[in-house]
Amino acid sequence: MRATSAATKPNRHQPEQAPKTIRTSVRRTSSNRQQSGKKRLRLWAVLMIILFAWAGYTFFGQSSVIADKASKLEASQAVKAESETTLGEVKAEIKRLQDPEYISQIARKEYNMYKPEEIPIRVTGEGGGE
Repeated sequence: MRATSAATKPNRHQPEQAPKTIRTSVRRTSSNRQQSGKKRLRLWAVLMIILFAWAGYTFFGQSSVIADKASKLEASQAVKAESETTLGEVKAEIKRLQDPEYISQIARKEYNMYKPEEIPIRVTGEGGGE
């Protein structure tokens, strides 16, 4: 007689059953679902904290740069306004200098020049003149 192992012999007292397959997947119980939900929530919270920290750092870094540039812009605009005022005055002076009457006024006041038919009158003393 051959020697057979007890594992290969069917037991006569128990009916034959199909071999059981072993499940490799873990069933999700309510506690496992809660734990995985908490893990996701923690991960999301950490990512949001990192995002807001980066955004705050960037915001404050850029706000100081913007303030510096705003002050430089304000100074440049003040210089521009002053230059435009000066330019307007110079253009008005150029326009007046093209008038012969204005040139003769300047010649009389600053250079004591007179037309040949004019007689200059000079006032001396306290009561009369400039």
